[in-house]
Amino acid sequence: MELVVLKQAKRELKDAPKDIIEDVFALFDDLMAGKNLSMPISRPLPSIAKGLHELRLSGRSGEFRVFYVVRIEDAIYVLHATQKKKQELDRRTSDLLRLRIRSIGL
Repeated sequence: MELVVLKQAKRELKDAPKDIIEDVFALFDDLMAGKNLSMPISRPLPSIAKGLHELRLSGRSGEFRVFYVVRIEDAIYVLHATQKKKQELDRRTSDLLRLRIRSIGL
């Protein structure tokens, strides 16, 4: 399995605290090795798209979210990363995720 980070998500991840980045990539290593992640670390978001998940990480600087799609036996696509500001997912983020999912042909 391959890890594909969209250009926009790479830029967004650059803004994340270093400790969060280390955790994110350790979790993606686990996913690529076949481990299943579940709540509270990873939450599925089927209401937006099939296969879409949200990594939920906390650090000294607050909470951070990374959105990704798993395609079976193909790749993990990292779509979006952001500092968490609201309890619920806002419409702008949902629309952005749908747009990026379409951009990879899902």
